Amino acid sequence: GLPDGIVDTDMLANNAVTPAKRGTSSILQIAQGLNTTRQTFSTTTFIETSNSVTITPVAASSKILLLFNGDCNTEASGRPVFITVYRSINNGTYENIAPTGSNVGANNNNGFSGEIRGSASRIQVNFTISYLDSPSYSVGNSITYKLYARSNGSAIEIPSNNLQQPVVSIAKEIAG
Repeated sequence: GLPDGIVDTDMLANNAVTPAKRGTSSILQIAQGLNTTRQTFSTTTFIETSNSVTITPVAASSKILLLFNGDCNTEASGRPVFITVYRSINNGTYENIAPTGSNVGANNNNGFSGEIRGSASRIQVNFTISYLDSPSYSVGNSITYKLYARSNGSAIEIPSNNLQQPVVSIAKEIAG
């Protein structure tokens, strides 16, 4: 056999790296969604986009680290873009998971992005959303995270150029 403290593939195959040895905050798995199709929105309420990522946690009490990166186009001056993340557990109802601040309006909140707006001109700008979610789920339940967007009723686009800049959606399961 091998000396004490040496781990070979047979030991790994026999569950030598247990959750207790791995510890909390370990990355258990990573899932990614990628979308390059531009969508145009003209709504004052949050509406789903085609940008999503689905992960099925392998452990109980995990947290999910979300990373969304892409760009948006306001199409003209003075048009705001608001972007948020909704979550569905086991194909259930989608719920906005953005923390709400003290300035909550009729649209639930301003989402994760706040207001993206060019006062004097149209803008195309990157957005990044990073969030550590603590969902309530049962092991084996799939969890889908989807970007939602809204404006002031004027046309906006995500991503800004069709088949050019992708929206990348990543979910990392973090051991609890």
